[in-house]
Amino acid sequence: TLHIDSPQLKAYMDSMTPEQRAKMGRSGNPLLSGAPQVTTFYVRGGKSRADVGPMTYVSDSATSQTTVINRRSHTYSTMQTPAGAGTGQVAATVKDTGQKKVIQGHPSRRYLMSATLASQPGTVIQGDIWAAQDLPQPSLPASGQGPFAVFQSLLKKVKGFPLKTILAVTGSPLGSTTVTTSVVSVSKAPLPASAFAIPAGYAKSTAMGGGQ
Repeated sequence: TLHIDSPQLKAYMDSMTPEQRAKMGRSGNPLLSGAPQVTTFYVRGGKSRADVGPMTYVSDSATSQTTVINRRSHTYSTMQTPAGAGTGQVAATVKDTGQKKVIQGHPSRRYLMSATLASQPGTVIQGDIWAAQDLPQPSLPASGQGPFAVFQSLLKKVKGFPLKTILAVTGSPLGSTTVTTSVVSVSKAPLPASAFAIPAGYAKSTAMGGGQ
């Protein structure tokens, strides 16, 4: 689950008319209503799949590609991450604190992250990452160029699968914002290769994000 706590964003949503709020709600993003966003994440070898609402993101670490599948429109598109994408966009550090605790039955280790954006020097991101040491680090979706590509490379310094992440953002246009991500359950059930394939009958889309 992912939850964003932003007083300014909440005030903006509260100022909307019922018609505007209904239109935003139809976009399919529960975060716009203040509700947590629920993602189901699958990992098999160097491939990962994330299901978020009607969207599926399948990433392959061997090819540095992410396939975006829109299960509502039955379309898909593919993104490629260039080598070194996002370099220079973010100044950040990740530190292993050595602290340990058990989360969801998995021995986990605490890391501290701190980052500033080159495009917004007044914006600071700080927080904790608790990662399970006995679970493999996921292959993250290709982000193209931009700051998120740097966060992807920073997570390579974290050993294991992130189970709990709390990031505090200050100095942004949205004011003080806290982003909390929590894994609520883990299963080691086997996955078929077809779970990472494009469903039969889906059409390729030239629009980013499979038409969304």
